[in-house]
Amino acid sequence: MSDDDLCPMPKLNLGQPEISMAPLVDVVFLLLIFFMVTTVFPDNEGVVIEKPRSENSAALPERPFRIQLDQAGQAYLKKQPVSLLDLTRLIAIESKIKADLSVMLQVDRRATAEMLMAVVDAAKAGGAQSLAIATDDKSQ
Repeated sequence: MSDDDLCPMPKLNLGQPEISMAPLVDVVFLLLIFFMVTTVFPDNEGVVIEKPRSENSAALPERPFRIQLDQAGQAYLKKQPVSLLDLTRLIAIESKIKADLSVMLQVDRRATAEMLMAVVDAAKAGGAQSLAIATDDKSQ
């Protein structure tokens, strides 16, 4: 009797090697979750504004009507460019809804004083009760 007869070894059918996709999908989902959790979303509203610095800045108590004025002197409301006449009209509509309407101006520090005053005049003509200019804290 030979050794092969005592304990016959089954022949293994190796076939074609294949790569399992399950671990790859797991890694992709883990990376997706990691990047979703660690992503920081900027708070800007699409218009690049370099605010001037101030030592005496204070927070506004409520959510104001926000107008942005860029370096070129273009006014924006909710990421959309608006003319001064439209701005006056929109503030008038908003001031009818909210009697003590406060307007916050986010003005680029490179904008001209002439354009700033034009926006302030448009806001006052529309019925804004108070105006504030957004600044960055100088101590930072």
